[in-house]
Amino acid sequence: MVSLREVSVWLRLFSAMAFMLCSACAEHARPARSSPAANTARLAQLPTAATVTPTPQVDTAPPLDDSGESDTDAEDADTADLPATPDARIVPHPLDGWSEERVDRAVSSDLASLGPMSVGTPNAGALVNGVQAVASALYTLVSPGDAWGTQETLDYLNSAVQAVQDEFPNTPPLALGDIGARHGGPLRPHISHQAGRDLDLSFYYRDGTRWYARGTRQNLDFPRLWALVRALIAKTDVDLILLDRGLQQPLHEYALSIGEDPGWLEQVFIGKGAMRAIIHHAPGHDTHLHIRFFNPIAQETARRCYAALARHGQVKAPEQYVLHKAKKNETLAMIAKKYGTSVRAIREANALRRNLIREQAVYRVPVSGGARMLHLERARIPARRPPPPRHPPSALNEQLSAREQK
Repeated sequence: MVSLREVSVWLRLFSAMAFMLCSACAEHARPARSSPAANTARLAQLPTAATVTPTPQVDTAPPLDDSGESDTDAEDADTADLPATPDARIVPHPLDGWSEERVDRAVSSDLASLGPMSVGTPNAGALVNGVQAVASALYTLVSPGDAWGTQETLDYLNSAVQAVQDEFPNTPPLALGDIGARHGGPLRPHISHQAGRDLDLSFYYRDGTRWYARGTRQNLDFPRLWALVRALIAKTDVDLILLDRGLQQPLHEYALSIGEDPGWLEQVFIGKGAMRAIIHHAPGHDTHLHIRFFNPIAQETARRCYAALARHGQVKAPEQYVLHKAKKNETLAMIAKKYGTSVRAIREANALRRNLIREQAVYRVPVSGGARMLHLERARIPARRPPPPRHPPSALNEQLSAREQK
């Protein structure tokens, strides 16, 4: 007859073996990050117009998530928190030289005078003093109630779309999708679009603008689409552009065919050294562009005013937690009273279905921590990357030939 001690020993042995096997599987399944060399090779392998076959279209509804998350490294986090590139700059700001007391007075008595504020990050933020987009000759509005952003975001958008209109007269208006809610924050079905710096924009189509029509090599107007992307990079503080990889290929081909500098295109599509790419792949973005801007003024205004905004209830202060070990005969009501919170809040923080708790168990207790600065240091905005002069076809062919030989 097997004793309980022997059973316990065997259970510990099997547990250790299972842990080792799971660890090995997890390590094997973890995707490797792309190296700069691999990225360069990928750009060199982008096919030419003569060799690319159209991407087969799957007849399923594309996901509506514009979180910026994809299978590339750069979109896995809010880009506002990424380290500054070596050429990043600090932009002069209207609040330079203001004391905290002066900022507090303005927030409490004349909030509108401070202008739009992009609070927090695109995936966890808010919008203060937002501006609503207005339909014009440049674009129509798909959802006017969700077309609130910062003035900088709208100015950047108008500048880029106007550049296309100037280059191609009689261009039909685009369709402008969601920017954000009036006060920012979560906007279904998106994960981002929370701080007034993200927007969805239709493609240019050969047969006219249609909102959310799947783009293909056959139906997209690549001259106008590239003019828009080029203007965004040259004229605005664009952070990123999300576009399906299957559409990046023909767009890259077109840019090469009109003489755009191959080295500059490498920076834009792949990234080079400390410069990350501007155009990224994300699932579901074969129906529209997702564009995110840096806002030098609105982001810095929000950073300067954040403590006062939270103090005066203009934005919700981030929730903080303390850990509490339950004592004998202690109840959730007793814990809630001790920390000045509610039983419901504790249950939600710990996913408890009932009010019963276990002695010596550790629970998260939400508490009011006051204002907490999201960004302690002033944001540094990457320098713009204006395109070099276009090459004549002969010079471009020589450059491409040298690149292929290398």
